[in-house]
Amino acid sequence: MKLVILSDNHSNYDFEVPDGDVLIHAGDFSYMGRNEEIIEFTEWMKSQDKFDYRLWVPGNHEVGIEKNYQYYVDFIEAESNSICIHNKEIEIDGLKFMGTGNTPTFGRWAFMKDDDQRKRYWEIAPDDVDILVTHGPPFGLLDTIDVSGNSENLGCIHLRKYIERVKPKLACWGHIHGSGGSIMPLKHWDGEDDTMCVNASVLNEGYELVRQPIVIEV
Repeated sequence: MKLVILSDNHSNYDFEVPDGDVLIHAGDFSYMGRNEEIIEFTEWMKSQDKFDYRLWVPGNHEVGIEKNYQYYVDFIEAESNSICIHNKEIEIDGLKFMGTGNTPTFGRWAFMKDDDQRKRYWEIAPDDVDILVTHGPPFGLLDTIDVSGNSENLGCIHLRKYIERVKPKLACWGHIHGSGGSIMPLKHWDGEDDTMCVNASVLNEGYELVRQPIVIEV
């Protein structure tokens, strides 16, 4: 199965979309989740009809979607033939996909959870996931941003523990633009197969389009 993955385009659609079986958008398709941005995303998703499946989760910039969640999810899914997998698990050709747009609290954005909320969430999340799609990264995995020459990890430690426990085949995210366009394996201590990790942000920290969607075969 060929997966085409992207994140954090923030209303910039000036990129090529490779062929594949499943299209995955890991959130932050907009700046604020305004109605016109949601319609633009819906039309773009609708145009990606070469894919058998189109999956997505909201990001912290999708403020408008959080405020009117079910209305907008129903609208986007119906109009674009896509599936929102935020806090949801689905199966495609024997592979179980699960997603969430939740990220650590920072400012006053959308879909953010505090430390206790994230801990509880990941402790009870499904343990049979093959493909994990999150907007934000796990701690220590493609989650860094350089501040005044110093690298800082911004990922969620509870998500990291979940990945180490469940060992999905693939975990992909965006959110931290500075680590975008990167692929790395997470080697598990018990010798189990690696989890392939992807930060699919297509914009850099200056919100410039500098990368293309990432293709992974599973």
